[in-house]
Amino acid sequence: MDARHPLKALLQLQLGSDSYAVLHLPYILDSLTAENFAPSPHLTKWTARINSLLHAKTADARWAGLCLAQKSAILAKPILLECAQSWIGSVLPLLSKQEPVPVLAASIRLLRILFTEAADMPEFQRQVATPNVAKFTTACMALVDKQSDVELRCLILSTLTALVIVYPTLHRTWSGGLSTICLGVLNGSPFDTTDSRLVHSASCLYATLPLTGGKVGAVNLWRKAMEDSLSQGWNSFYAIRTTFSVDGRLPSASSEDPRIAVPLNLDRLKCSVVAISDLLKTNTARAVQIPLGALLKFALALVGCLKDEKVEHHIDYSRRDMEASVTPHIWKIGSDLIIRLAEWYTPASQLSCGLTAISRCSLGRRLTPNATTVVGCLVSQLEQSTTASERLSFLVALEAMLSKCLPLDSPLLVNGLAKTLLPFVSVLVSKQDVSNGDTQTSGRSKKGKKRAREFEGDELFNLSRDVICPTAVDGKVVLASLAVLRIILRNHTLSPALHSISSRVVLSIMLKLPQISAAAVSADHLLHGEVTAVVQDMSLELSTGSTGGMSKSLGLVINSNLSAVHRDPDLEILLHPRLPPLLRSLPWIESLSLSHAEESQAEAELRQSLGLASAEPLEPVEKVAPISASTDDLSMSRPAQAPTPVITAPVFAAPLLPPPQMATQLAPQTVAMTPAPTTPAKPVSASLATTVTQMRMEVDDDENEEMPVLNMDSDSEDSE
Repeated sequence: MDARHPLKALLQLQLGSDSYAVLHLPYILDSLTAENFAPSPHLTKWTARINSLLHAKTADARWAGLCLAQKSAILAKPILLECAQSWIGSVLPLLSKQEPVPVLAASIRLLRILFTEAADMPEFQRQVATPNVAKFTTACMALVDKQSDVELRCLILSTLTALVIVYPTLHRTWSGGLSTICLGVLNGSPFDTTDSRLVHSASCLYATLPLTGGKVGAVNLWRKAMEDSLSQGWNSFYAIRTTFSVDGRLPSASSEDPRIAVPLNLDRLKCSVVAISDLLKTNTARAVQIPLGALLKFALALVGCLKDEKVEHHIDYSRRDMEASVTPHIWKIGSDLIIRLAEWYTPASQLSCGLTAISRCSLGRRLTPNATTVVGCLVSQLEQSTTASERLSFLVALEAMLSKCLPLDSPLLVNGLAKTLLPFVSVLVSKQDVSNGDTQTSGRSKKGKKRAREFEGDELFNLSRDVICPTAVDGKVVLASLAVLRIILRNHTLSPALHSISSRVVLSIMLKLPQISAAAVSADHLLHGEVTAVVQDMSLELSTGSTGGMSKSLGLVINSNLSAVHRDPDLEILLHPRLPPLLRSLPWIESLSLSHAEESQAEAELRQSLGLASAEPLEPVEKVAPISASTDDLSMSRPAQAPTPVITAPVFAAPLLPPPQMATQLAPQTVAMTPAPTTPAKPVSASLATTVTQMRMEVDDDENEEMPVLNMDSDSEDSE
């Protein structure tokens, strides 16, 4: 059994030499399991081999030993407790030496595990952790300023964050130095945007520093950190809006070069918003008061700024152009702040509201009194947005606000939002597949060439085809618009006409998507399936208004991609339809106007105003009398407007029905019998037309009677 022990095999083969250990390190790490570290005589040899690698002369062997020690400490806690003291003494000096970045990263990871995994053992903390944590923190603080590698700096900052959370009292002395390190990163860069990973790591460390103040001082430190972050955000915002009015006044003019000041303050603004969002997630021992009013005012100022605001004062137009160019970035930062305020769940112990019955509380519910203001600002900017990236940030913020807050009670705002969303959603059915049309047109226009052959799948190789969502951002805009529209359709203040039109648009998309290939929707073929799943869920939700409509949409229930949590209520409605009536009014599937003939006047006007006509209206056809003989007689009985020598045929619209045979035989005789007057005659009255028609019908009944012939020439000669 000893011969088959995994550790023995690894020690004999893969760990036979330092070079073999480096070469086979991935295989060794993958093959190790917790069962391999059961009590056995090979554990001593294993730890001895790791110690020999840690003291190796080459950096690659030391790196292999650090990785093996980290894996062993994770899988076997007894090995961690036994070897922690010796490993700390061997690894901690490496941080002050000129080691390669992989060795430094592996050393920091190993020391982090050694100090945090056994923090629940008081004796271990007293003998091992307490004397060495301060040394490790000092080494990390010195290392973060020397290194330029972003990943290593992020690792150091995240390690310091974990140490501050586990040992807050021990880091009280270094709180000032740690705050300086964080603010150095969060202060922004004028030449290049600070890496988002580095900003997030520094922000997390900055948000945990209030814990060093203890139970009483943590609240004051947290409040001060929040006020400082908010103040930095306002100052940065004013610095990039010097040529625009803020709160009805112009900020003080800055003498700094706009080429440096604008990108620097924009980066600071982004960092301050990230710091605010991380401070909201900090766990404190006592309740804190979250300044929601100040945060909302700041967010609305960011989202509500304009690019083309008119200012009557003298301004520097070059600086104004630079500040106007970063306005979309300010919108995105403000939308991110609104999303974080709405979505973050804060522990109830942080809230000064006495919510002790529940463990967590959503900040989104507390934004409900201001939801109308925030949503109105977002809708106003969404209507004026011109690019897909701008729309996406506003749509995601709207989805967060509407999903986390209570339903809006403003019909004007809800209807306006629905009108704004419908053009974004109807793009799925308004654009046609032009690839086939282009091929047919080119084939018809060029005569003399062979007919183009069409094969199945040719549209995949047609690089000139038009797609509905050309970029990935356009696809995200469609998905976000559907998500917001789904929430709006649940609102009871939505007008019936808009609800009906929105339902018809969703139904049209559901019927149209199976006929469109995934390549015609977007270059990302997964978007077609995602949109189909969302539209099916929306259609299913619309059809659950009545038991009859639900039973008729059984196929939709089966094909929908709802999760088990959402599918069970729908199946319950089908199996047990005797449920209490719904409190919200939803249109039944039988009452939806599926054609233009069934819609009301309000729906028709609204549909035309939104440009949602499904097809071009046909030209109105003039109604023609079914009996063409009457029309012929009336036309023949009227005198001509101008004298003409010979009238060969009357001029009028062609009848829909073929005229009777007798009428065609009598028409030339009637024309020959009518003299050409010199003055225009009065139009024939309706009674006369009726009399003539009746007489002609009597003549037509007698087919054997010969028609009399009048000699008009003899009368004219006598009169002369």
